[in-house]
Amino acid sequence: MHTSHIYDAARAYDHITQLAIPRLVDSSGEAEVQDYIVTQFTALGLDVSWEPFSFTKFPAEVLPRIISMLFIPVILSVPWIGDRFPIPVCLACLFSLFIALFFTQWQRRFEGLYDVGRRLRTENIIATNGQKRDGNTPTLLFIAHYDSKSQTLPIAVRAAFYGIAIIGLVALTVVAVIKVGTIGVGHVIQGMDLVYSQTKSPSPYDYIVWSVAGITIFCLLLLQANTTQNRSPGAFDNASGVGVMLEIARVVTALDEKRPITFLATGAEEYGMCGALRYIQTHADEYDRENTYVINLDGLGVGNGVSMVTRYGIPPVHTTRTLADLFRASGDSLGVRVSERYLPIGVGLDSIPIASRGFETVTLTAGGVGRVALKIHSKRDQVDLLNMENLQQVGELIIDVIKRA
Repeated sequence: MHTSHIYDAARAYDHITQLAIPRLVDSSGEAEVQDYIVTQFTALGLDVSWEPFSFTKFPAEVLPRIISMLFIPVILSVPWIGDRFPIPVCLACLFSLFIALFFTQWQRRFEGLYDVGRRLRTENIIATNGQKRDGNTPTLLFIAHYDSKSQTLPIAVRAAFYGIAIIGLVALTVVAVIKVGTIGVGHVIQGMDLVYSQTKSPSPYDYIVWSVAGITIFCLLLLQANTTQNRSPGAFDNASGVGVMLEIARVVTALDEKRPITFLATGAEEYGMCGALRYIQTHADEYDRENTYVINLDGLGVGNGVSMVTRYGIPPVHTTRTLADLFRASGDSLGVRVSERYLPIGVGLDSIPIASRGFETVTLTAGGVGRVALKIHSKRDQVDLLNMENLQQVGELIIDVIKRA
C-alpha cells in the first residue's frame, strides 16, 4: 500500500483505466469492476462489505414512457379541439404540467415502484475506516457509482429533449388558460361544449400553436426510441468518480483519519439511482442528519475547475448548506475554481434519494464538460477524454474539505 499523504491524480487515473470497461448491471464487466473495487479497498485495510439488493427497471425505463405517451393526446388537444372545449383542455394541460414538474423531484411516496416488475439483483460495496459514529464528530459519506450504460441518445440530447418538451407543455398550457379566460367572446356555451358562433380561417397564431405542439410531440416520440445497451466504457461516467474515491480512500488511510468515513460504491445508478436508494433505505437511521456530509462523485476529470450540484428539479430543491461553503472556502484556498450547478431535469444523481431523507449532500462533477456531454452513455466515453489536471484539482479539493469538516 502507498503510504504517501499526498493525493496523486496519476494513481486515480490508473484506477480509472482498470475500471473503464462496459459494465452494465448483470454483465461480466460489472462483476470484474466489483472485484477490483473490493480488492483495492481491502488492500487499504478498510472494513469492506458487500450489500446485495434487488430493484426493477420500471421507474427508470417504463414509467417515463407511459407518462410521455399520455401527454401526447393532451398536447394535440390544444390546437385541435382547444377552441371547442377550452375548459376540459385547459384542465388536462394543467394536470399534465403538474405531473411533469412533480416527477422532476424525488418522490419518496413512489419508491415502491422499484419493486414493480421483474427484479434484478446487484450489490453495493461499502468500505469504512472503522471509526465509530458518535453524533458529535462529523461523519463523511463518499459515493460513486461503478456501473455504466450506453444509450441511443446521449445524455445531453435527452436532457435537451426533456427540456424542450417541458417548455412546449408550459407554452400550450398558457394558451389553454388564455382561451378559458376569453370565453364568451364570439362563443356560444352549450353545456361543456364551446363552439364558435361563426367560422374562421386559420391565422398565424394557429400555425404557431400547431408548430409548438408538433415540436413537443416530436421530442417525446424521440425519447421513446431511446434504448439501453452495454457499449460504454464509462470513463467519465463514472469510472472517474470511483477512481478518485479510491485514491481519496488511500490518502484517508495514510492520514489515519479519526473521523468516521464511509466509501460507498453503488450499483445500478444508471437504472434510477437504485444503489443509493437501497443503501439509504437500510442505513438512514444509523446517521445523524445534522452531522453527516454526503459527497457524491460523478463525472470528473474534464475541463478546468469543479462544479457542485446543489439544486435539482422544478422548482429547485436545495441539497446543501454547509458543504457548499466548505468547498468554496477550500477552492479559494487552493486556487481551484468552484462553481455551483443546477440540474432542472433529465439527469439523475445518487445524491438525490439521500437528500430526500434530510441529509446534506453535494455532487461534484467536472467544471467544464462541453462537448464531452455528447459522448456520455456512448462507446466514445473513453479515458482519453480525461485530463490529469482536473483529477488533481478535485482530489486536492476533497482532501482539504475533509480537513475542514
